[in-house]
Amino acid sequence: MERKLNIFFISSCALHIIAMALMVCDHLWATLLGTQRWLTAVGRLAFPIFAFMIVEGFNHTSNIKKYMKRLLIFAVLSEIPFNYMMSGGVIGPFHQNVLWTFLISLLLILLIQKLAFQTTLCLTKKE
Repeated sequence: MERKLNIFFISSCALHIIAMALMVCDHLWATLLGTQRWLTAVGRLAFPIFAFMIVEGFNHTSNIKKYMKRLLIFAVLSEIPFNYMMSGGVIGPFHQNVLWTFLISLLLILLIQKLAFQTTLCLTKKE
């Protein structure tokens, strides 16, 4: 008996749109609709989707430096509006923009890749 696998595919664009819609829910809860706690529960699903997309972007980019540069530019541009939203001023010492987290994650993935390559080279030279 032959079994067919039904595989469900979501494109990168669709994942981005879903994550952005979820993020809007979280931001609505944080700014305008503070009594609607369900919005934050739904909105927190955006982070793992965006984190997955960072890893996918790392794996599929042809130029990691340009990828990190774009992430840095958007982190800097969105920092002041984010601080105003979260703390009411230009500097917000208790909350940071999630784009900084993604940039640091990207740097750590690059470091892990370089260390793994160095380890592979060391192991192959001894043999």
